[in-house]
Amino acid sequence: MLDPPFLELEYYVGRLSLETAVQQLADGVKPGLIPSKLAIPSAVGLSHKMEELEVIGGVVVLRTEGELLCGTNRDDRARLRKLGGRVYRRFVHVADQIPSVYGAILIEYSLEEPKALRQDPRSLAFRDFFLSSEHLERNAIDEVIRLAGSEAYVERRLRGVYVSMSGEFNPKGQGVLPLEAQERSARISGVIGRVAR
Repeated sequence: MLDPPFLELEYYVGRLSLETAVQQLADGVKPGLIPSKLAIPSAVGLSHKMEELEVIGGVVVLRTEGELLCGTNRDDRARLRKLGGRVYRRFVHVADQIPSVYGAILIEYSLEEPKALRQDPRSLAFRDFFLSSEHLERNAIDEVIRLAGSEAYVERRLRGVYVSMSGEFNPKGQGVLPLEAQERSARISGVIGRVAR
């Protein structure tokens, strides 16, 4: 059993792609059966405990304990960068692997589906995130990159682009101040809600 706070790698894949995504991430999932929650080793790769894969609507969640990245644990910058690097590498590896529309690295926040983003585009989920160039128009991705700002880390990936506003979740340590990152996330979520399906 995992203890909060949770660190989650969340990917919106949509209901039609759930089975494919789950089968790519968990061994032994039978065709036609999408389990709502599975204990799997190294879902995120931060804990020696079994970590979790959960399906919530059209979102696939990889979950582990996030305490190592919270509170006073953030004071050890070298350790934070090392752990954050592991999270970053796992997140982008999965983004390259599964058919997600977008995804995010989250601690104690949730990734909203497009309909929810259209209803209330004030999400705090888009600070360290992936956008699929296979599912989203290039001009929308370019607009999101512009909204993230020049201080954000941007990396082209196999299936899209990774944007990071938290120094621990990118290899260059580039970051945006937390309150500014929250404001930018809200503006970014409006764009994603408008174009994602």
